[in-house]
Order: sequence, then C-alpha cells, then structure tokens
Amino acid sequence: MRILKPAALRHGDVIGICAPASPPASPDSLDAGIRYLEQLGYRVELGKNLYRKRGYLAGSDAQRVADIHQLFLNPKVKAIVAARGGYGAHRILAKLNYKLIRRNPKILVGYSDVTALQMAIFSRARLTSVSGAMVIEMPGTFKPAREEMFWRSLTSKKPLGIIRGARNWPLQFSREKISNGRILGGNLSLLAGLMGTPYFPLINHLVLLLEEIDERPYRVDRTLQQMKLNRLFERARGIVLGAFIDCTPVKGKPSLRLQQVFGETFHDTSIPILSGFRYGHLSNSLTIPLGVRVRLNGTKNTLEFLESAVS
Repeated sequence: MRILKPAALRHGDVIGICAPASPPASPDSLDAGIRYLEQLGYRVELGKNLYRKRGYLAGSDAQRVADIHQLFLNPKVKAIVAARGGYGAHRILAKLNYKLIRRNPKILVGYSDVTALQMAIFSRARLTSVSGAMVIEMPGTFKPAREEMFWRSLTSKKPLGIIRGARNWPLQFSREKISNGRILGGNLSLLAGLMGTPYFPLINHLVLLLEEIDERPYRVDRTLQQMKLNRLFERARGIVLGAFIDCTPVKGKPSLRLQQVFGETFHDTSIPILSGFRYGHLSNSLTIPLGVRVRLNGTKNTLEFLESAVS
C-alpha cells in the first residue's frame, strides 16, 4: 500500500476537533483553543460528542469512534486536531473503519495518547500525520519559531529542513553514521502497548521517535527492553529521543539514572541515536511530521526532514 498524504491546510479551511481519549479537563481551555484557531482565520467543526464525559474517557468508545468517522467523512473538514490526550485511544483502534479513513484523508494532529491513533492509522491506512500541539494547549503554548513550525507542518508542501538536538544534552552517543528512514513514533508507553498487534507499523527503514512523561527509570528500562526483545531496534534505521519529563528515580530508593538506561540499552547498536530534542510533553515542543522520510546525522545530532506530511 502506497504512503498517502492529506492535502495541505489553507487559510479559511475547516478544522475538526474531537476527543479520541480523555475529555478536556477544563471547558475554558478548550474554548480558548477554539478561539485561537478562529482568530487565525480557520473555521471550526466540533465532534458531536466532544463535551461528553465517562469517567476518564470522553464519552463511550462508540461515541468517540463516531466523532472520528464523522470528521473524516465531512468533505469540508481538512484537518482534525485532538482536543487533548489522556487515556482511551487504544480502546477504539479495532473499532475504526480504516478504509473510510484512507478514502477521506485528512491531517491528523496530536501526541501523547493520540500516538496510538496515529500509529494505527499509518499501519492500516498508510496515512501520514503530525505530532504536535492539541487544542487545549494552543493559547500561550508556542514561542514564535515553534508556532511557525507547527503551522508550516500543516500548510506547506516543503520539508521542514534540519533540526538539531541540544548540544549540552547529558546523554551523548558517538555514531559515525548517516542514515535515512521514515519517522514514526511518539509516546514510549503508547508504542509499547501496540507491539504485537496489527496497529504497530512494521515498515522497512523505520526511524523511531520516542518521548515519555512521569515514568520511573525502571519502567522506561522495562519498556525499552520489551522493544529490544522484539528486535525492533535491529530493524530500525535510527532512533530520535525527545524529552523524558519527570522520569526520575524515587528519592531514597536505589535506581539507575535515565542516562544509564539509555546507554546500556543502545550500547551495542550501530544505528544513529539522536538525543536532546525538545519534543514531547512540554511547552514550546517541536512539531514532528510522522510517516515522512528523514535523514539522521549521528555525529552532528541532527534530524533532516526530506519531505512534508501534506501534499
């Protein structure tokens, strides 16, 4: 199945909003995000079940699936942005109509729990997407350069170009190698939850993007070892490490440091390992197109986008 790209977003287009996982914690933050989009000149289409709540879920599985299908079927909607992440995307993957999604390609934007949805859609429909800010975060989230990067990822057919990991990042890998591949990934725990299912994209020349939040080093270690035992790193052409926020040991308990976990996990790999990228659960995060060709330079710690996620 060939890789499919949605059409680039244009000024004045309709952006759909749904909550595929948890409900927005605050209606005010959702309303502020909607105003932000409208002030930029976009029109907004809300999923019918957007404001529903069922425990930690944004309504029932059937209601969340219905919103996703509704927005993909709506010919006026050109992009779909998740209201927030949270938990719940895994529950609906087997209920989605991927043929419907492939016949009606749209830009899908989100990260965190939306990682599961993005990986499933790429695996089953081969549709690219964008790992970036969700609606409740948009007001005040971006500094100008990051805001420009976000909108360029949705509106421009030109590649984003080169981004560089932090020079002073404490984790350093010396990889005298340049490698090309197709970048996919996002939240580490969400990716691990997909392994062994039809919704994990097993492709040639995979570049794996990883970030995490609020997991102890031993849990990060266990998840990375799960991937390693599945020989995922052997099949990969490179790995890009984003931010691992609050992934620190419990005070007073013995633990490896996160840098040790990474070092021991990847010490015997020959692929480029890039680190120190400001991507993930933090403000002013990088926006990363998913499913596109990239080039990694392990010596310079740079990631170069060779194509856009939109056509």
